[in-house]
Amino acid sequence: MTMKYLGLLETDDLYSDLLEDYKSYGTMFRHFFNRLPSSSHELQYRHYRVKQGELPQTFDECDAYLITGSKTGVYDNERWIEPLSKWIKAAHDKGAPLIGICFGHQIIAHSLGGYAQKSSKGWGVGVHMTTIEHRPAWLNDQRSHMRLIYSHQDQVEQLPPKAKRLAGSRFCNNASFFIDDRVLTFQGHPEFTAEYFVRLLERRRAAIGDEILDAGFSSLDQPTDADDIGAWILEFIQLDR
Repeated sequence: MTMKYLGLLETDDLYSDLLEDYKSYGTMFRHFFNRLPSSSHELQYRHYRVKQGELPQTFDECDAYLITGSKTGVYDNERWIEPLSKWIKAAHDKGAPLIGICFGHQIIAHSLGGYAQKSSKGWGVGVHMTTIEHRPAWLNDQRSHMRLIYSHQDQVEQLPPKAKRLAGSRFCNNASFFIDDRVLTFQGHPEFTAEYFVRLLERRRAAIGDEILDAGFSSLDQPTDADDIGAWILEFIQLDR
């Protein structure tokens, strides 16, 4: 496979007690992709600290761009949100391949004409199964469901024009979507480990509630399809366009 450059648009900083072990959201994705079979020699990475005002200056700096999760909502009044949203729209208009995870999934949808907001259904935490509804033409995988670790209050309520729902559930209708071979997004976190999830979410117990959080922790005994979803993302990055 041809060497590809993946731009990691980091839209948050880790909590201080997680920095030593996990470094950054972008680093977590690097470690995730690099441990997948035969992936370490296929990708090079460039990090962009979006909250500090760093965005790619040209759309061909990398072969694809991944927007990470964040504690911020797409509707929050943060000064970096609008520049990121404008960059996403311009990048899509130029044909740059975009990948979104959690907040990245939501901000891509929101920027391209869809809509994301805090859900009336409350917190979604733990291993969650979604049903696959449509597959992009490039994806050679006939599974009917997928499981990932989730941690979110916000949801994509309306998909952008031309987007197709890849997967969803009764709780999270638009859990994944794609636009041709240019956009691929997931509400769930393929890069999360169970250990990281527990360390991250325990601090939010009061906000989430004991019952929901404990059920989420109990669900971590289930296997996930994180590695397979990682392989999908790598396949998406490697597409000839």
